Amino acid sequence: MCGAKPKSDETFQHPARLCGMAREIEVKLEAPMTALRRLLDAAWLKRLETAAPKRNHLVSIYYDTAACDLRERGMSLRVRHIGKRRIQTVKAGPRGACGPFCQQEWEHEIKGNRPDLDGAQDSPLEDLPRKKLKRALRPVFATDVARAAIPVRCDGSEIEIAIDRGEVRTRRRQMPISEIELELKDGNPAQLIKLARRIARVTRAGYGIASKAERGYGLSRGHGPMAIVAREILLSPDMTAGESFTTIALSCVHHFAGNRDAVEAGESEGVHQMRVGLRRLRAAISFFKDLLQDAESARIKRDLKWLIGELGPARDLDVLISERVEPLQRERADGTELALLKSDLKHRRRSGFERAKEAVASDRYRQIVLEAALWTTGGAWATGTEPLASERRDRCVVDFAAGEFARRHGNIRKKLKKMEELDPRRRHKLRIAAKKLRYADEFFASLYNRGGAKRRLKHHGKALKELQSALGKLNDMQVHNQVAGDFVRTSHRAKKKPQKAFAFGLISGDDHAHIAALMNAAMRAGKHLTAAKPFWN
Repeated sequence: MCGAKPKSDETFQHPARLCGMAREIEVKLEAPMTALRRLLDAAWLKRLETAAPKRNHLVSIYYDTAACDLRERGMSLRVRHIGKRRIQTVKAGPRGACGPFCQQEWEHEIKGNRPDLDGAQDSPLEDLPRKKLKRALRPVFATDVARAAIPVRCDGSEIEIAIDRGEVRTRRRQMPISEIELELKDGNPAQLIKLARRIARVTRAGYGIASKAERGYGLSRGHGPMAIVAREILLSPDMTAGESFTTIALSCVHHFAGNRDAVEAGESEGVHQMRVGLRRLRAAISFFKDLLQDAESARIKRDLKWLIGELGPARDLDVLISERVEPLQRERADGTELALLKSDLKHRRRSGFERAKEAVASDRYRQIVLEAALWTTGGAWATGTEPLASERRDRCVVDFAAGEFARRHGNIRKKLKKMEELDPRRRHKLRIAAKKLRYADEFFASLYNRGGAKRRLKHHGKALKELQSALGKLNDMQVHNQVAGDFVRTSHRAKKKPQKAFAFGLISGDDHAHIAALMNAAMRAGKHLTAAKPFWN
């Protein structure tokens, strides 16, 4: 059962209350520098102001060890220079897990320019060896920002809009900062979301995925765009179903959107990770579908499906080349036909990557990320007052998850009994169900991280992984057949078409030779899953 909830004047529970501690509630947007200047002068914004904008020149020095131990622990430590004042800030939270809504912040005024660890005793820094950390700390990067802080009131809610223009820099590199941060000081978080949407419309701003600290660390490493993977999600047993969905969904948004730069750079792993992040988000939507019975949620689902489709050709062709064509080439002494096919597929893959790049550079993509991020917290599903919707949203997450796990596990077990009778289409549906359940294992793992439940979860996840892998390879064969069909339809004038068709025949023959082994692997995995004891009881 859930623990007692603290009283609140808010109309709905917000992720700022997650894990039993107060968090700053903020949304960060990124916009062109010219748009920021226009926003400062906008008449509609001036009508909301409760005081004149406060302008400051902020120089913040971020500290860490040479091995970035603080970052690895999901923390950041900075000393901000505001005139003659020095403000030390520690931020902590599961890095990348659920965005700014899950950040905790500890702030103290200090006397010197360097961090004062004695003044951070109530923060997570107190758990680290103080003397050793003090010796190891060094400046990693700095931000230099001109900030205009504008206090506004929206329908009774007090919000501060901070407009930041400047740069983040290391000794050798720099990167511009052009951001809008909205922080709820008092009132209803729904008003924060509403104001963020309005500002995004007039400035064409995008949702700010990376914090200043994340951008600074990336700059200090000197790497180009890199693919990012899913991060750990931390849930608390006293959360509601609605709070847990926000945490999970926002983590998925950060996962897929955090790979935009890697996709634009043509990194195949970036395309793969963006697709994984999108599929994880769709899996979360499916798991919580009883909470999301509204038109806005349906639109978000359609947008995510479109984006997955734009990334599909690049990923499918990349897998076909690396996992089927190239291995066959290595096996055959004379691989002339396969070399011709590989050349053709590489050309098509380049077109697929260009399509993916165009998608993430589009205004539609900007709006999808922004709306998805804001919807996770302030969407109609979270703010509606209809009694049944409120009851579903406020249900204890432990009870909610147990019901969903039992139902979905039971449905998969029924399908496994008829495994040998399933045609490719129904096997594909079983694979998708197994994948969604495996993602759910990951989403809720922190609720089952002790003793027998942890062991049973591990066995459950392993069986799902084996089942998904076998069924996935069988599904890849259907994709290969589809690619071959598309090739025949679109290559009627292609040079050396017979040789390329022969190469597809080699792939098809090799696929066929593995069908029986893959079916046996799927059957074994199905038996392991059927025998797995429930971890959710």
